[in-house]
Amino acid sequence: MRHISKTGSILACNSGETIVEVLVAFTLLSIIMLIFSQGIAFASNAEYRANKNRENADEALRRVQYRLAQGERDETFLQIIGKFADRVKIERYSENIDGQEYVFIRYDVSPLEE
Repeated sequence: MRHISKTGSILACNSGETIVEVLVAFTLLSIIMLIFSQGIAFASNAEYRANKNRENADEALRRVQYRLAQGERDETFLQIIGKFADRVKIERYSENIDGQEYVFIRYDVSPLEE
C-alpha cells in the first residue's frame, strides 16, 4: 500500500494540546478575569462614594453660605490671642448631611485702622 507523505506527516505530528492543558489555560484565564472584574467593581464603588461625598460637601457649603447670608452666627470657635486679637475672629460652622458632619471655618478680619 502506498503511503501519502503529506497525510502521514500530519497524522504523525502529536504536538496538539490535550484537554488538560486547555482546562488549565481556561482556569487561569477565568481567575485573571475574576481579579480584573473585582478591581473594576472596587474602583466603581470608590468613585460613587467620592462623588456622593463631594455632592454632600457642596450641599453643606451652600447651607452655610445661606445661613451667613441670613445673618446667622455660630459660636466663636477660636479667638486669636496676641498682636491681632482685636482684628481676627474665627467662627466654626457645621452642617450634618446623611450622618456626615461637615465643618467650615470662617475667618473674620477687621481692616487696619490708620
